[in-house]
Amino acid sequence: MAVWAIVFYLKRSPEETNWFRGLGKAYAVLVVWFVLILLDGFRSDANSWLQEVLLKLPLILVPLYMVRLVTTHCHFENAWLFLVSVNSLAAIASGVNYILNYDEINALLLQSKHIPVFGGMHHIYFGLFTALNIWVSAYFIQQGSKKVYWKLNAVMLVILLHILASRTGLVTFYLSAFVVLLIFAIRQRRFKLIVLGLVVGTLLPLIGYNVSTSFRNKVLNSIEDFSAVVGEDDINYKSLAMRVEAWKTSKTVVLTYPILGVGSTNVDEALQIQYVENKTVLYKENRIGPHNQFLEISMAHGIFAGLLLVVLILFLYWNNPTQIWFIGMLTVLVASFFLESSLERQAGMMAFCTLCFSFGRILGATDKETQN
Repeated sequence: MAVWAIVFYLKRSPEETNWFRGLGKAYAVLVVWFVLILLDGFRSDANSWLQEVLLKLPLILVPLYMVRLVTTHCHFENAWLFLVSVNSLAAIASGVNYILNYDEINALLLQSKHIPVFGGMHHIYFGLFTALNIWVSAYFIQQGSKKVYWKLNAVMLVILLHILASRTGLVTFYLSAFVVLLIFAIRQRRFKLIVLGLVVGTLLPLIGYNVSTSFRNKVLNSIEDFSAVVGEDDINYKSLAMRVEAWKTSKTVVLTYPILGVGSTNVDEALQIQYVENKTVLYKENRIGPHNQFLEISMAHGIFAGLLLVVLILFLYWNNPTQIWFIGMLTVLVASFFLESSLERQAGMMAFCTLCFSFGRILGATDKETQN
């Protein structure tokens, strides 16, 4: 890895030098995070530490791989055509399976279970990938050469998102759509679009509630979850209520170890101990992890690391301040950080690094050309 980085720096082209001045700052933050993980070796079990190092390797390898790829727009579009098509085919196969097992799966949704995803993909990440790929499709509808495909793909993914995806995927998609609409309306001074967006954003869930049984069951289950959070109902086996309890417990751990944290390999152990000390009402099997990337990294390395994640997000935004599609993608990712420890699985890291450093380079270059 060190040799790769040195060769990259010594043989960089003028275009890659500009990349270093832009996205390079975000990459530097990822390197600092990885160094913190390496330092955890002094306070962790050797096997657990090595697994953590291998798990987090994509944070520093994938961005370098992205910047060394051929960056002609045709190749760029074809690469994303392949990646998005994989997601779309998995969504179609999952939709067929849902139809074939309609009653059984809808019954599971009322119990905070999820719709099985083709290929064994984690349901939360399937929702995030689908939301992200809707924005990828939106970008290529405007900038790509295969506009018909991208339009059909976007419509299909929006429909299947409402039928198949987890609530996390739906929340991140709607939030990103609102942020993009708000920014676009303000920049264009077309404030009627905000009203129109609110109307459409209200109608879509209402239509989904009346048309899709799976979407309706997710809404009903969410209402039951929310009632458990604000009331005195049993919070066991309630997805949202369990997350709120996990967030409260994680916050206590962060405040107990605010400077250095407990170490990336010791997060779960520290959290489980805190559950007991807090006398949680959750059964042992329901004492879940932080489900929040900001809390996760702060528990592992201290509050400084949580702030480091905020800096990373700001660097990525500042590299593409005018690119509305990238803002949509980034909003999906950032919103997921509040609901899931998205960067603690390689699937999440791959999605984050691939999107941010491939689109970040292409669109960042466009931004600089526009400014010049």
